Amino acid sequence: MEEEKTEPRPPLPDFGIGLECVTWSRVALTTDKWMAVRHSSNGVNSQLTVLNPLDGSIKYSKPIEADSVQVNPSQPIIAVKCGQKLEVYNFESNAMISKSTIHEPIAFWTWLNSDVIAMVTENFIYHWDLGKDNYPIEKMFMRHSRLAFSEIIGYKADASLKWLAITGLIPEDEKITGTTQLYSVDEDITQCIGAHVVCFSSYQYSDNMAPSTIFCVGSRDAQDHGKIHVIELGPYKNGNFAPRNSYDHIQFLDDADRYDFPVALHVSPDIGLLFLITKYGYLYLCDLESCACLCSTRISTSIIFSSTLNSTTHGILGVTRSGQIISVDVDKDDLVTYVRGRAKTANQADRLEKAITQL
Repeated sequence: MEEEKTEPRPPLPDFGIGLECVTWSRVALTTDKWMAVRHSSNGVNSQLTVLNPLDGSIKYSKPIEADSVQVNPSQPIIAVKCGQKLEVYNFESNAMISKSTIHEPIAFWTWLNSDVIAMVTENFIYHWDLGKDNYPIEKMFMRHSRLAFSEIIGYKADASLKWLAITGLIPEDEKITGTTQLYSVDEDITQCIGAHVVCFSSYQYSDNMAPSTIFCVGSRDAQDHGKIHVIELGPYKNGNFAPRNSYDHIQFLDDADRYDFPVALHVSPDIGLLFLITKYGYLYLCDLESCACLCSTRISTSIIFSSTLNSTTHGILGVTRSGQIISVDVDKDDLVTYVRGRAKTANQADRLEKAITQL
């Protein structure tokens, strides 16, 4: 069974990046266009290297004074943080775009889209919209008390920025507990759920007339069981069926001495697949409409700490602690054949086959 194909890329040490710098806080991979790495090089304490994770070409490499960088998901733009000072510039033209200061320590920050940078502090979540002239940093909502002692590892938003979700992890006994705070901008309502990873996407169900916003959740309990949950969010669209709320269980394939848990969840809306990635290198491929786990495999023996969707192949790209850039693509024909051969999955195979032929 070879539903997934894993292809290694040149490892980061080949670019002069030491493994001590291949960490979650130093490597930014939020798009398949660019990867930004803050590292030491030739006696320079802080060097910024931007490379293309698909072909390994270096797009930018210069000394930098920063404690964190984030790369724009669609444009050659870098956001740089030094303490509580923020600067944004185009790394191709070296043109400064904007700068600002936030008066609280930032616990987590990321690009939500090509215009908006989100920042999480101890008490609040802020947005900085660079698409608006002289637009100040805006306070969005209060961080929930259930996230008070957690390490914030993710902040997601839907395309309209009306649904926002912040995720934190807390070590407890011999497990890692995940908590996600979901916030509705229109309703000004917060809800906390147990979840290690979440994401939003726009997806058109096979029997609906129009696409809708979906909220996808991956979690694990204290045992070896986890859950994939997909919720169709409002508002209701004419011609569509009633909003869906689907879930199914998955069984984690732990090593004997390590507790594994989800660290990333990606949606391929064109095919209707969910990619759930765990810390210790397992991939669970799930059907989006039913949440059923179609297959699972180990894609790395090293820790995967960052990943993103490959927009060209509808697979995923990831970075491991060993400095390897991995590309995982789905053999779509083999997947349809495999799913069709399983009991109770004929409908899933028909939908997958139809989606693949329309790519």
